[in-house]
Amino acid sequence: MLLQRLSPPREAGQLRPLPGRRSPMMLVVGVALTALGALVAWQVYGVASQRVPVLVMARDVPVGQQLQAQDLRTVALGLDAAVQSVDAAGKSAVIGKRAVVDLRAGSLLAPAHVTETLVPAPGEVVVPVALKPSRLPARGIQPGDRVVATAVSSGEASRGVAQDQPARVDRVGQPDADGLVVVDLVVPAAAGTALARRAAEGMVAIVLQSRAG
Repeated sequence: MLLQRLSPPREAGQLRPLPGRRSPMMLVVGVALTALGALVAWQVYGVASQRVPVLVMARDVPVGQQLQAQDLRTVALGLDAAVQSVDAAGKSAVIGKRAVVDLRAGSLLAPAHVTETLVPAPGEVVVPVALKPSRLPARGIQPGDRVVATAVSSGEASRGVAQDQPARVDRVGQPDADGLVVVDLVVPAAAGTALARRAAEGMVAIVLQSRAG
């Protein structure tokens, strides 16, 4: 009879010994987590190290008011390249310009927020004119274009009486649900009321003048 060697009985609560080698899958997961942590740390460090000094508003400035030195302060921010901002080195260039929109304290200043000349200037008015596409040049118009607003009221149309008003294009809106395009025209203050009245009648067409200087 062969005697079988019996293993000593395992005591209650005794843990099975851990394997001597780690699972290959665990090693792969550990390496991946380490690499991910390093990548995140590198990105955070990159953003923090690329802070640039830019201008933000130190206090509220209403539209039309000139910017003063005390209206601005410098902060270092990490900004995406797509974000429009004014470098702190250009502070002297924006002082004296006028706000195009209401500027709130703490907001980032962008180049489009200020202008050399405010529209409308003294002695001018802006008249919105809603136009059908057929009353606009096919090549389109753009801000700064010199145009003539030809306005003929329904009562004057039968008599062939027309009034031509030279104007400058300030803004061009997008077509609305009815296909109308709203064009802001800058005209002398004395001509604004008459042009607005004719525009309300829907009897205005735009003639584009030469774009050559």
